[in-house]
Amino acid sequence: MGGVRVKLAEEIGNALRLKELFGATCLSDPESSRLLRELRELIHRTGSVMLQSGVAAACTRCAAAVGKGSCCFREMGESYGPTELFVNLLLGADLAGKTDCPESCHFAGERGCTLPARQCFCLNYFCPELKQSLGEKTILNIQRQVAAQLLVAWELERALTRCVADAGRRWQT
Repeated sequence: MGGVRVKLAEEIGNALRLKELFGATCLSDPESSRLLRELRELIHRTGSVMLQSGVAAACTRCAAAVGKGSCCFREMGESYGPTELFVNLLLGADLAGKTDCPESCHFAGERGCTLPARQCFCLNYFCPELKQSLGEKTILNIQRQVAAQLLVAWELERALTRCVADAGRRWQT
C-alpha cells in the first residue's frame, strides 16, 4: 500500500508545480477563467442535488465506516492525474491535507469528498442500496446534473492543457 500513497504524493507534487508555474497564467486566460467559473457553479448545483437527495450523507457515512466496502476505496485517489488535481487546486482544494478516513480514498473526509471537481466514477456510481433508496427518477436527475458538470470539467482540462503548453512554448523561446 505504501507505493499507492507514494504515487499519489507524486501526482499531488506535479499538480502543485503546475499551479506554481502556470496557475496565474491559466487564471488570466479568458477561456480557462470562464470555464473555471462555469465549473464552480455546476459543482455547486451538483452538490445541492446530492445533498437534497441524501446521496452526500449516505456516501459520507459509508466511506467513514471502518471495515465496510466503500466506493471511496483507498486506491481511488490514485486515479487522479496532475491535470485533474491542478483543476482542484485552482478551485481552492487542499490536496496535501491529511485524510479523515485512512481506510478510504485520500480525499474522503468526515464531511464527504474534499475535492470539488471529482471524476466520473465518483459522481456517477450508485451502489445497489443507494439505487434502491433513491429510485430511478432521482438518479436520472442527478446524472443529468453530473453530465453537465463533467462536460465543462473536460473542456476546462483541455483549455488548461493548451494554456500550459502555450506558456511553456513562450518560455522556451
